[in-house]
Amino acid sequence: MASRAKALTATLLAVVFLSLTMAPTWSMAFLILFGMIAPAVVAAGKKMRRNPALAADAPALDVDALALDVDALAVEVDAAGKMRRKPESSSSSSGIEYDLYLSFRDTDAHEFVSHLYTELDRAGIRVFIDSEGLRKGEEIGFKLKEEIKRSRICIAVLSPNFASSKFCLDELLQMWEFRELNGHTIIPIFYEVSSSDVKHQAGDFGRSFDRYEKLGVDLNTIETWRKVLRQIGSMKASSIAAKPNGDEGQLAEEVARVVHVLKKGDQVITDKLVGIDDHVEKMMKILGFAYRKGQATEERGGDVRILGIWGMPGIGKTTLAKVVFNKMRKLFDASSFLEDISLEGVEFSRRKLIVDLQKQKPAPVESSGEGIEEIASLCRNAKVLIVLDNICESQPIKALTGNLTWLSPGSRIIVTTNKRNVLNALAFGALDRWTVFTYEVGDMRDDHAHKLFCKYAFRGAAAQDVSEYFGLSMDIAKAIGGLPSSIVDHASSLRDNMNIHTWKSTLGLLKKKTQKI
Repeated sequence: MASRAKALTATLLAVVFLSLTMAPTWSMAFLILFGMIAPAVVAAGKKMRRNPALAADAPALDVDALALDVDALAVEVDAAGKMRRKPESSSSSSGIEYDLYLSFRDTDAHEFVSHLYTELDRAGIRVFIDSEGLRKGEEIGFKLKEEIKRSRICIAVLSPNFASSKFCLDELLQMWEFRELNGHTIIPIFYEVSSSDVKHQAGDFGRSFDRYEKLGVDLNTIETWRKVLRQIGSMKASSIAAKPNGDEGQLAEEVARVVHVLKKGDQVITDKLVGIDDHVEKMMKILGFAYRKGQATEERGGDVRILGIWGMPGIGKTTLAKVVFNKMRKLFDASSFLEDISLEGVEFSRRKLIVDLQKQKPAPVESSGEGIEEIASLCRNAKVLIVLDNICESQPIKALTGNLTWLSPGSRIIVTTNKRNVLNALAFGALDRWTVFTYEVGDMRDDHAHKLFCKYAFRGAAAQDVSEYFGLSMDIAKAIGGLPSSIVDHASSLRDNMNIHTWKSTLGLLKKKTQKI
């Protein structure tokens, strides 16, 4: 008995070793053949042990009884070209197999993608990367379409030569179609190209399209690619820009952090927040939640509360809403953060809202009325948290939420806007059990503004460690004012120009601008 076990073990090891020495196609064929034969051989062996007489007159193999578990033999190739076991997915029943699908042009993004793959793998993120030779010719095949469909997040590394590949453009198109259909998350990484070049097909992207037109590529196809690139180039909120001559390893770490946050269901927030805690505490009180040790712990009162956050562009409304959302969402039955509705549009936002509330892929929504009815039916018996971000007019509020009478007790809706009067739509159809609040986000305090400037200008180091710039940093931050987005933009620019004359001239220009105002 022991000798048979040893023999079987040795045989299996020999089969595996032999398969790894073969070319991939022959290796898979060999494993499949072995998988078909092995069960029958084992079964026949058992029968013979029970009845030795059968050995002399063994029956023919029952082909219908043979079964092969193809998934058990599945392997994938990592970025280093090594074969490894395909990761098992707890989400396989819902059709999700990978956390992330990675699209890139190998000719000019290989080194960065190698860094990125390493960081993602280190973070425990399951990545599909086309190292298995699934690209056949210039057209994207069914297999790759399925892999995109079964990935939670898609990353497109848009490098100078990306648009020179029809395959990459079709891959991006497929990602966008799944985004429109069921809310797939896409993260564009602008690697050594600007978002403007992608949006307007300028520079290397423009030259690639000029070539396609000269080659006689179908004009409808070209226009479809252009349309998707215009959309991708406009995705500033969810995109990541790689600086020229930047630290690729550091960039890869940042992308891995973003994906890890998205995988958990949280909103992505910068790790350089300053002065936001006071705002969060005030908002938690308004929304009726106990707040301890940086986390919402319980709801106080079962009423419906609606909060409108308003302030000038760049003041930090969306960031504040994201922080509050992340701290509260686990206390609700369902939650949805609809980012930048003014850019994304009502139709896409409605589909995403339904996806989030259902926690599965919805049927296509045919009309706005039908969408509101479906949203209402999903929320009537559930406590929900919904954030409507960057609303510029009242119509999207009504289009996405109807008259809000379907909100269940304990639900919360948060709206961010630049225009105070837009929030009047929140009172549309209001009931006695609703409470509508508004919260204005004002300028940062001078000490907070300086601290934020230093976080971006000195790469995390304390300003005192760069003494010649310390006094200038305080004056520049004060001259910029208390607008966070402007502080970040100036600080990031000056970080890349650590030249005392540049800093002094910047301060002079800011002071002149302030005097004119």
